[in-house]
Amino acid sequence: MNQSLSRPTTISYYLVILLLLATPALLVWQHYGMVRTIEISPSQPHGARVADDRPELGGNSVAILERTKDALVMRCALGTVATYGFCKMQFLLGRPGKGIDLSGFDSIDFDLRYTGLPPHLIKLHVMNFEPEFSTLGDWNSQRFNEAEIELPEQATFTIPMNVLRTADWWRSTHKIPLSKSYPRFDRVTAVELSTGAVPHGQMITLAVRSIRFHGKWISKTALLMGLVSAWIACGILGLSLGLLHFRGSLSATRSRLEHLAAVDRERKAAEAAREAALAEAVGLARQRSNFLAQMSHELRTPLNAIIGYAQLLKRDRHLLNDRQAAGLATIHESGQHLLTLINDILDLARVEAGRMVLYPAAVHLGTFLQVVVDIMRVKAEEKGLAFEYALAPDVPAAVTVDETRLRQVLLNLLGNAVKFTDRGTVSLRVSRIPSAAGDDACVRLRFEVADTGIGMSAQQLGRLFQPFEQVADMPRRAGGTGLGLAISQQLVRLMGGDIDVASEPGKGSTFWFELAAPVATGSPASVPSHGTIVGYEGERKRVLIVDDVPQNRAMLVDLLQSVGFIVAAAENGLECLVLLDSFKPDLIVMDVMMPVIDGNETTRRIRQMPAWSRVPVIAVTAGASPDDEARCLEAGANAFVPKPVEHDVLLRAIGTQLALNWMTGRAAPEAAEEEEAALVAPPSDEIEVLWQLVRIGNMRKIREQAGHLRSLDPAYAPFADHLDALARGYHSKDLAAFVARFRTENAVRPAV
Repeated sequence: MNQSLSRPTTISYYLVILLLLATPALLVWQHYGMVRTIEISPSQPHGARVADDRPELGGNSVAILERTKDALVMRCALGTVATYGFCKMQFLLGRPGKGIDLSGFDSIDFDLRYTGLPPHLIKLHVMNFEPEFSTLGDWNSQRFNEAEIELPEQATFTIPMNVLRTADWWRSTHKIPLSKSYPRFDRVTAVELSTGAVPHGQMITLAVRSIRFHGKWISKTALLMGLVSAWIACGILGLSLGLLHFRGSLSATRSRLEHLAAVDRERKAAEAAREAALAEAVGLARQRSNFLAQMSHELRTPLNAIIGYAQLLKRDRHLLNDRQAAGLATIHESGQHLLTLINDILDLARVEAGRMVLYPAAVHLGTFLQVVVDIMRVKAEEKGLAFEYALAPDVPAAVTVDETRLRQVLLNLLGNAVKFTDRGTVSLRVSRIPSAAGDDACVRLRFEVADTGIGMSAQQLGRLFQPFEQVADMPRRAGGTGLGLAISQQLVRLMGGDIDVASEPGKGSTFWFELAAPVATGSPASVPSHGTIVGYEGERKRVLIVDDVPQNRAMLVDLLQSVGFIVAAAENGLECLVLLDSFKPDLIVMDVMMPVIDGNETTRRIRQMPAWSRVPVIAVTAGASPDDEARCLEAGANAFVPKPVEHDVLLRAIGTQLALNWMTGRAAPEAAEEEEAALVAPPSDEIEVLWQLVRIGNMRKIREQAGHLRSLDPAYAPFADHLDALARGYHSKDLAAFVARFRTENAVRPAV
C-alpha cells in the first residue's frame, strides 16, 4: 500500500537533497573558481616609484626608475657608505590609510629579471596600515610583513603568502605583544621590492614585468564551516519535524485508545475491545519504532560528517583565529547535543518496544563512580555549588553491572540536580544494604542523589517520569526534551530497581534507587590514557575507504592522510572489489548500508577471494546496536566502529589491526610552541640546507641531516629529534612551519 509522505517530511527530504547537491558543487567551485587577482605591471603600475638609502641612512646608493611598455625597471648603483645600503621599488595600493584587503589571498606570481653579481637576493615587503600603530606619512610605522627571496634562474616563479612574516625590528620598535605579532594583510597600502643582503658597490637592475596576487573570494575553512552549519540546521529541522510527528502519533494513539474504551463500555464487550485496542497500540508502537530507527540512521549519517569534520578541523585549530575556533567549538558541541537527543529518543523507543538489552560486565565501582563525580563536580563548581560524594567502605571493589546504562542514569539524575539548584549542595551517596546472611555472591546497592534546589510539588511529582514532560518553569526547560527521567526510570526497572523521589518546594529533592549486583571476581583493568595521534612509525600503509556518502568519504580521507596513510576511496561495494588488485590495500574501512552491494555482502565476497581473504576490514555504520555489530562480525569484519565516528576510536582500531606503533603529540599548540622555543637551533647555513630539503619533500635526506646535526653538537640533539619525528611521520606542512620559524630567526640575527 502506497502512503504519501507528509508535508514536513517532504520538505526535509528536499532540504537534504538540496544540501547533497550544493555541498560538492560549492567545494568544486571553491577549488577551481572563486579566483580573484590583483596585478602590478606597466599597464597597472599602482603609483610605482623608487627610493634608496640616501634620505633614510645617509648613504650614497642611487636608484633610478625607467618605464617601458613591457616592464618597470629599477637601476641601482649600491653605495658603500650606509651599513645596510639598499634600493627599493615601491607600488602604492588603495588610498592612504585605507589600502586594500589581501587577507584572503594565498599566492604571489612574479615575472622579474635581475642582473647583478650573485647572490640574487631581493626582499619583498608588504606594508599594512594599522591605526593603533601606524600614522599617515610615516612608512616605518606601518607593519612590515617581509620575506627574503633567492631568485631562481627562470624569470617567473610563485611563492605562497604564508612565507611573509612580521619583521622583528618592527615588532621591537613598536613593542608589539606576541599575541599581535602575526602577519596582517587587511589594509595593505604598499608593496616593495628591495635589494637584499648583497655586496656593496655593484650595479643591479631589477625589471618587473608583473606581480600578481591570487586568492579566493571565500576561504576553504569558511566554506566548510558554512556547509557544516547548514547540515546542522538541516539535522535540527529534521529532528524537530520527527519529534512533532512522533508527538502527534502518540496523541492520536491515546485518543484512539480512549475511543475504544468508550465503545467497549457501550457495547458490553470490554474484553474484546481491550484486546483490539492493545493489538492496535502494539502495531502503532512498532511503526513508531521502525520510523525512529530509520530516522536515526538518516540523521546519524550526516552527523558523521558534521562531527567528523569538526574533530578534523580541531586537530588544526592552531591555524584558525579566535572567532573561527569559537565557531568550530559551537559546531562540535551542537553536533554532540543533537546526537544525544537522537540517542535519547532511540532509547525510549527500544524500551517501549521491549527491545532494550543490558550488557553487564565487571566494573571497578570506585573508579567508575569517580569518573562520574569528576564530570559533575566541574558542572557544579561552574554554578558555584558544593559537590559531595560518599562511597560506603563496605561496598565491594568490583560488581557486575551494565556500566554504560548505570552511568547514563547517574549523569541524568546529577545533571538535573545541578540544573535545578541555584545555591547550596549537590551530593551523591552510594551505600550497601544488608542482605540475607551468607549471601556474599550478590550485593544490594543504594544510589542516592540529593540537592538543595527548587524542589517540586505533589502535582509535579505525579508527572515527573512521563515522556516529554518537563515540570519546571519555562526558564529552566531550555536544553532538554523531557526524556531523561523517563528513560532513566525504565533503565533502572530493567536492572531490577525503581527510582523513588522525595521533594518539597524550596527545600530540594532526593532521588534514590536500589540495585542487586553480583560481586565481580578480580579487578577490571583500567584503560590507559593516550595523547593525540599525529602519525605512526614504519613504511606507509594503504587504506581503502568504502562509503556511499561523499562527505563521509572526504572526511575519512582527510583524517587518514593527515596521519600518514596512503588513501583511496570507493562509493560502493562493487567499486571496492574492482580496486582491490590495483590499489592493494593493507586495510579496508567499510560502510555497511550502501547501494549496488552493501558492506556486509562485500566483506563476504572479499573473504572468498584467496588473495584478499586475510585483509583486515573495519565495519563502520550508523546502526550502532549490538545486533548490528554481530551481523558485521559474522560477515567477516575484524572490528566494528559506530557512526558518528570518533577519530581516536577509528585510528586505534586501525592501529590494532595493522600492529602500528603510533606517534602521539601534545594536544595544545601552545605547549608545542613552548617546547620548540626552548630548542637550540643550528647555524643559519645548516637551517638553509634543511629548508631546501623541506621544499623538495625529501624525508630520507631530512632524517640524514638530523643525524648530521647530532654529530655536530650535542646541544642540537633535541632540535634534531623533533626534526626526525616530523620526517618519520611525513608531516610536510609541520616540517615547513618548524624550519621556516628557525630560518626567519637566523636570518635576522646580527653577524658576530
